[in-house]
Amino acid sequence: MTAPLIGITTWQRDIPTHLGAGRPTHTVGVEYVDLVQRAGGIPVLLVPDTNVDRILGRLDALVMTGGQDVHPSRYGAQADPEQEYSEARDEFEFALALAARERRLPTLAICRGLQVANVAFGGTLIEDIEPTAWHERVVSTAEQLDRRHPVTLDATSALAAAYGVTEREINTIHHQSVGMPARGLRVTGIAPDGVVEAVESTDPEWQFWGVQWHPEKMQTKDEVAIEDRMLAAFVRTLTTGA
Repeated sequence: MTAPLIGITTWQRDIPTHLGAGRPTHTVGVEYVDLVQRAGGIPVLLVPDTNVDRILGRLDALVMTGGQDVHPSRYGAQADPEQEYSEARDEFEFALALAARERRLPTLAICRGLQVANVAFGGTLIEDIEPTAWHERVVSTAEQLDRRHPVTLDATSALAAAYGVTEREINTIHHQSVGMPARGLRVTGIAPDGVVEAVESTDPEWQFWGVQWHPEKMQTKDEVAIEDRMLAAFVRTLTTGA
């Protein structure tokens, strides 16, 4: 059986060189690549291109990754002068999301990826989640990576079936979330404070899973095992159609 080609979106950033100056570089965390490879997929790193049909026509699935905020003008809000946005990335990924839906290309959208898709399909975002016991403001990256909170998955959802559970602990590496879900998406995961943590397509012919957490950054042995279970289920549908 041929391993599926799975596109992974990248993030253009200036990376310091040995000369000290920043060099524009397309990057993606190796954790995304590892996640796809462990599930039996072949990762294909995607950079902005105007011909999204040419790209998606060669892929079996799409992973839309995390990163910086979507520009608020895309959902009728005001830009934050302290945030860095990438209109080029927004343009490319909005086109990818819409084309993937049109093609019914299986898509896993992670954090920003979920937010991009929701806005592209007509939904809105909460620009800054109100701090709660489950979504506290943290400064330290290490603290942010270690923090966990509960999520409840809809028992009828594909995600619950993939994980094999309806209650679990997830990470919180985001300050935004779905406001109004887009038409065609249903909320399938929610935190105790009401923050939307997962959505899925209502179209039975389109496999779209969106998660607000970062499965690739769940790194304890037990966490890796359960996230690998989800990715394996996602990839299995590509090869079996189930």
